[in-house]
Amino acid sequence: MKRFKIFTLALAVAFFLIAAPAQAVLQDMQASVYKWTGGMGSDGKAVLTKIDSGITFKVLAVDSDTAETTYYPGKTTALTNPVTTTSFASTSICNKKVAFRVDPTDATSDRYVDLIVVDTVGGYTAFVENFDQYTHTIVIDERPNVVHQGTIWFGASSTSEINTGINFAPNTLIQDVRVEVVTVASAVTLDVGLLSSGTGGDKDGFRKAVLLTTAGYVKDTAVITAGVSVAYVPASTYGALLVTAITGDGATYSGGGGKSYLGHVVVGPIATQATTLTYQNPSTTGAGYIHYWFNRMR
Repeated sequence: MKRFKIFTLALAVAFFLIAAPAQAVLQDMQASVYKWTGGMGSDGKAVLTKIDSGITFKVLAVDSDTAETTYYPGKTTALTNPVTTTSFASTSICNKKVAFRVDPTDATSDRYVDLIVVDTVGGYTAFVENFDQYTHTIVIDERPNVVHQGTIWFGASSTSEINTGINFAPNTLIQDVRVEVVTVASAVTLDVGLLSSGTGGDKDGFRKAVLLTTAGYVKDTAVITAGVSVAYVPASTYGALLVTAITGDGATYSGGGGKSYLGHVVVGPIATQATTLTYQNPSTTGAGYIHYWFNRMR
């Protein structure tokens, strides 16, 4: 009997040693999210406000555009990546934190991931590199009167407008919008704008007919073309909310081409005015990021 117990114990230890590495690679990572609007305390430290809702985030392999496979914190239940605002706020999932379980695709140290964390209330974004299980605080810079870069991913396919969930605050100046293609789609274009059902909305008001055929940052197609009697600009992929484009057809000297930069000021109230960033992507494969530069003026 004693030999049997020793054998059983040895077998259990051996099984543990074999099984443990497969489980050990899954790491639980979590961090609370705070915003900084510029306030400083009497101690000289930044005054931070914890954010408990409206956060969406994407978990990427370190130094890569590849999304990691994520799970519920402490579990092996698959967690959709990017993680939605609903999952972030849920007490049974992320519990108001950037929280997930992951096996980092990190060939060097098997430790780090990168994060894109977006506060959909205003569109502010934090880019967190080399995030690991020992990092527990993320701060998003949300100061007014400062130019910010925001980023949101696109990928869902629809011939209708797709709501990104981002709502710009009234008195926000949108300075520029660029499209970055990660997954190409042949002969497919993307529109970016403000929700057309709101007052002043325009579904392709920021970018229109942006081709997704080449990976990388898409340049404006407003190039000079030799016409019958004059060089002209045939089109622009900037929308009417950002740019007034003067296009031509080359048949006459009038309308030779050019564009005037406008920028766009988002006005309130949010309940009726167009403040929501949208896109339209009819492709089932095209995916990437929408980058936007903005300044909350007051």
